[in-house]
Amino acid sequence: MTILAYAGDALWIIALSIMAGAARNAWGRMDADTRVPMWIRRDGSPGWRAKRIWALCALPALALAVSLFLVAGDRGLGGDEALILFGVRASSAGLFPLIYLRWLKPALAVLEAEGALRPQ
Repeated sequence: MTILAYAGDALWIIALSIMAGAARNAWGRMDADTRVPMWIRRDGSPGWRAKRIWALCALPALALAVSLFLVAGDRGLGGDEALILFGVRASSAGLFPLIYLRWLKPALAVLEAEGALRPQ
């Protein structure tokens, strides 16, 4: 079932490119010493913060590691196992950018309110 492997690869390429594009856009709007909120409390105040490089690159790097792990498990499978692993790869390829963008939008809103972002 090599077509499923190629389709899974294509979905992960799209997912990683979405995260990389969002990170690149946010990176260009921040100074090098910007501390990015890693989580936002329910009241809208920022929780702990991390340096720009760690904040913007940690989740895409984790996603890349997960995708490589799933690729290693995908090779040589056939039949039902290939179909199941394709479902896992497709689902996770959709979830990682969703989680990343759901975190990035409020983090950028906090930085915008603090005046730490350059205009687009």
